[in-house]
Amino acid sequence: MRTMMVSISLFVVYFLTFSTYVHGQNKCEAFIDLTLIIDSSGSVSPNDFEQGKKALLDLVSRLNVATEKAGVAIINFASTPTLSAQTDVYEFERGNLFQQIADLPRIGTNTATGDALALADAYCQSNCRDISKGVPRIFAIFTDGHSNEGRPAIPAAQALRSSPVEGTIFAVGIGNIGADGDAELLGLAGDKDYVMNIDSYLDLARVTNAITMKMCEFPAFVGPDIKIQGEMTGNSTRYYKMHTLKKAKKNSFFEIQLNDRTGKTVVYTSTTNKKPSASTSRSMTSRAVGSGNTYTTYVPANAENFYFSVKGVSATLNQFDFTVRVRPL
Repeated sequence: MRTMMVSISLFVVYFLTFSTYVHGQNKCEAFIDLTLIIDSSGSVSPNDFEQGKKALLDLVSRLNVATEKAGVAIINFASTPTLSAQTDVYEFERGNLFQQIADLPRIGTNTATGDALALADAYCQSNCRDISKGVPRIFAIFTDGHSNEGRPAIPAAQALRSSPVEGTIFAVGIGNIGADGDAELLGLAGDKDYVMNIDSYLDLARVTNAITMKMCEFPAFVGPDIKIQGEMTGNSTRYYKMHTLKKAKKNSFFEIQLNDRTGKTVVYTSTTNKKPSASTSRSMTSRAVGSGNTYTTYVPANAENFYFSVKGVSATLNQFDFTVRVRPL
């Protein structure tokens, strides 16, 4: 009974403290499917684990958690991400999420990072929103070291990034994780831009706003010939990415046909910049037949990815849809 009362008290304190971020400049309005993967192995002290939970509560409070906005899943892992070693909750209700995080137990065994990532992959394939929604699938893993049990971590991460989930892994190392830990973080993310090192769990709580804002700018994967609908408020931007024809060794044109339903938007494209802007865009714009604009970009055969952004121009609400067609040369 005493444990339950403490948990409820902590939840109330956390909710009152972090709900102040619901409005204002620290709020992320992005549409994302976010999975938080939390290391609670024996090397994480009880005090550090509690500091980590406070940071996660802060992070979640900065998201616009709602059915048509941000959704959050939680995996708490150590030796195995099963039973008491994991909590997989996909929620769109802020208060419930706060309680779930406050109740996370510290497990205190070994570190099976690969098993946690495999669970995240399977879970998202069943529960994340359909790829036609154009919603980024983001997997943020917080760890104080490298995996020492279970399936190999880096192949599990590679499988997650290349599976139908098409996820982006954001690997956060906390404390002195050593050379092996640093190498594993890079292998998990597959991209140095998606790796962050933090000195301590106390420092983690100080940089949650930076982490949240960074994740909210990660691109969503979209496929060709699929109509995607999107929206944003004010002068904000949504980011997307696509596979190129590199495997086929073919140059191509990527044509984005965009229609504004409410407000006005503009498209920027790039084959190198994950967040294309007016200064980096490679597209040529033409008026589409009927309505909307078509943005055409030449994509060479050696390009790793095709990136584009849709920026809202109207000060209030911008709603749009687009379809991308790939024309091999």
